Amino acid sequence: MPFSFSIQHPFSRGFIEINSTDPFVQPVVDLRTASNPVDLDLFVEALKFGRKVVKTPAIQVLGPTELQPGNDKVTDNELREYVRGSIRTMFHPVGTSGMMPKTLGGVVDSKLRVHGVSNLRVVDASIIPLIPASHLQSTVYAIAEKASDLIKEDQY
Repeated sequence: MPFSFSIQHPFSRGFIEINSTDPFVQPVVDLRTASNPVDLDLFVEALKFGRKVVKTPAIQVLGPTELQPGNDKVTDNELREYVRGSIRTMFHPVGTSGMMPKTLGGVVDSKLRVHGVSNLRVVDASIIPLIPASHLQSTVYAIAEKASDLIKEDQY
C-alpha cells in the first residue's frame, strides 16, 4: 500500500546562483531539501501517522506490508535518518525572483518589472514567496492574468 507524504510549506530554503557569464552554462541550484530540521520532524510525524492509519481495521483487511522504511525503524532518530536519505522534491520551486526592493535582494517590483532592466518582466512561479498548498498551475495563470493587466496599464 503506497503512501506518499509531502510538506506543503517547507521551512528549508534553497538557492540558485549564476556561476558563469556564459548563458549556456547551467546555474548552481541547491534546493537544500530538509536543511531545516523542522521539515525532518514533520516527515517523521507523517510517517508515524501513516503507520497509525495502516493499523486501523479498515486498512488491515487489505493485508498491507511496510517495505520502507521498514518495521525495524521505530525511533524518531531512525525515521529521521531514513527521511534524510530518501526525501525527494515534488519540483514546484518558487521564490527565486523575490518581489521586493533590489536593496533587500529583490528581483522584481510590484509591477513584475525586473530591477535595472528595461522592458523585462518576470511572470512565473518564481515571484511567489511561499509554495501554495495546491498545484502551481492555477496560481501561475492568475499571475499571468495580473501581468497582462499591468502591461496594458503601462501602455495607456
